[in-house]
Amino acid sequence: MEEADWERMRGQYADAWSIWRSDAGRWYATRLTRALSRAQLDADLAMTLYADGAEQLRELLAEQERLASGVPS
Repeated sequence: MEEADWERMRGQYADAWSIWRSDAGRWYATRLTRALSRAQLDADLAMTLYADGAEQLRELLAEQERLASGVPS
């Protein structure tokens, strides 16, 4: 199941995030952009996210997309 979750998220966010799991089982996502602007940082956008599971990471990624929709890039 985790492998399928990983493949699904990688496909869904391939243009914006690099997603991987650590050896300890924690899930990570790092933006593919070079850096965030001051406005993006002020809006609580993050360069890297981490979670204990796939569903939690998916929720964090969705929240980042929601936040980003209201901030100029």
